[in-house]
Amino acid sequence: MIRQNRPYDVLVMGGSGFLGQKLVQQLAQKAFRVLVSTRDANAAKPKFAQLHDVQVHQVARYDRNTLDTLVSQADAVINLVSIHREIHPSRIDLPPARRGDFEEIHIEIPRRLVHSAEKAGGCRILQVSCSGASPLSSDARLRSKGIGEIIIREASEDSAAQGHFTYLHGPKFVWGARLATTVLRLPKLRSTDLDHWARIIIDTLEDAESIGKIQEVWTDKSRITIYPGKIYA
Repeated sequence: MIRQNRPYDVLVMGGSGFLGQKLVQQLAQKAFRVLVSTRDANAAKPKFAQLHDVQVHQVARYDRNTLDTLVSQADAVINLVSIHREIHPSRIDLPPARRGDFEEIHIEIPRRLVHSAEKAGGCRILQVSCSGASPLSSDARLRSKGIGEIIIREASEDSAAQGHFTYLHGPKFVWGARLATTVLRLPKLRSTDLDHWARIIIDTLEDAESIGKIQEVWTDKSRITIYPGKIYA
């Protein structure tokens, strides 16, 4: 993991949910300094009050300025931000500015995260996704998740070696040589497995071999690389 002597070792975006709470607890047990970003800090703070070196930050919206501030404080980012339903659906018959909630959360936040990490001078990014995510999916949620995965993976530090370019700064393309990114797909979350998924996330974060890959936790709970590879739909 990239170490740059920032105030926190790990930023957990969306860390107040059921999985996020388990993850933050395990990170704290491993002596990580953790910054948790959430839209309801008052509700989240009591959940982490007994944990050492865990701070909670209120976030109204993950816009560019907010992400610039958050990412600059941490050596690594774990993005758990996700939604299952749209209040404002995406519309293909309207201009791109009229984005729906899936596009805003699953596509634009990863895109801004890549910009902010590059601006901060480098970062380890772990994007937590879900089984079935694909840019070709007929399901709007899974399709937006798949596009977000591509944005994160293509920003990896192995892009130069593989001949990919990362779109970071408006009209020009640059190498993402200072970013080390991984996508981890989890199956449908069950309360009995949350501790295990949290351990898998931390193992992936610390695994240099996962950089530049999309990995998935299969039913036997082993972590399998599905891209680059033969299985990617």
